[in-house]
Amino acid sequence: MLSTWFGVGAIPLPAGTPWKLEGVKVYDKGQRPVATYHREDNSVTLSYIVFENLSGQPTGKGCQGDVIDPLAEHFKKTISGRADGEVKDAAGNAMATTSYLLELAPGVKQKQHNLFGFVGTAKTCFEIHLSNVTSNPADETVMAETLAAFRPELAYQPNAMDYFTLASLLFPTEPGSAAPYYKESLDRMSDGPESITPRRVATDQLVISLGMSGDLKNSRAVAEMAVAKDPDYPLNYYNLACADAEEGKAAEARLHLQQAFDQRANVLPGEQMPDPVKDDSILKLKKDKAFWSWVQTLPRSGQPTA
Repeated sequence: MLSTWFGVGAIPLPAGTPWKLEGVKVYDKGQRPVATYHREDNSVTLSYIVFENLSGQPTGKGCQGDVIDPLAEHFKKTISGRADGEVKDAAGNAMATTSYLLELAPGVKQKQHNLFGFVGTAKTCFEIHLSNVTSNPADETVMAETLAAFRPELAYQPNAMDYFTLASLLFPTEPGSAAPYYKESLDRMSDGPESITPRRVATDQLVISLGMSGDLKNSRAVAEMAVAKDPDYPLNYYNLACADAEEGKAAEARLHLQQAFDQRANVLPGEQMPDPVKDDSILKLKKDKAFWSWVQTLPRSGQPTA
């Protein structure tokens, strides 16, 4: 499900279909997630987008204006054949549509056909965007059928796994954008024993996401909260040691590393302790000879835990 952290509703994403995921990105400070797909049997590109409805109209038409009007202004000399309309989506909701041709380059006869659909609520907009450059009847059929099947779930309440999955897709290339989704995932987890493992994993990822994006203050705050709530989990202390190292605090880093390795028997099944000798954050204290000599005495993965 493609969802965002500021409101309800989501777009079901293709699974086990001819559509192949190209990637997930977010724009507007993490509030506009975009999932892009392609098919190997044709030239159609498909994107699903969720964004905040700022139009003041709780309908797809309001969402349509917020997207299409700026595009039409920007490409006004190269857009032709624009047609706006309104149909029902697969769930019976009103869906505003726009179709136009876009000139790819001066003097190039081939044009890109763009087809949009918008469904909106007072808070959230749900968009589908299809395009192709072949004018192939088969591709046009795929576009029309895919638009007709568009069915955002307007009342869907995103759960912890929805947010964690989206965060995990974003993390490799946009860790800062992943952070609010890891946070929302955590906020939706229970405090019961059944959530210990997912909570530990999501917390660790949130701390790392914040740290990698330069938000050391909040990264440390999350790690400190994690230690207070879950003092048996070693990576909570390890993350604090990394925050210490980023700030040049060798004594504090040593304390938290020691606490982490004292608890190393409590790693999750299949998980190993990080190697501080290879950690980019801990390496920032390598010039401190006393600290670094001590770091090299810490157990490595595979050595007995106790």
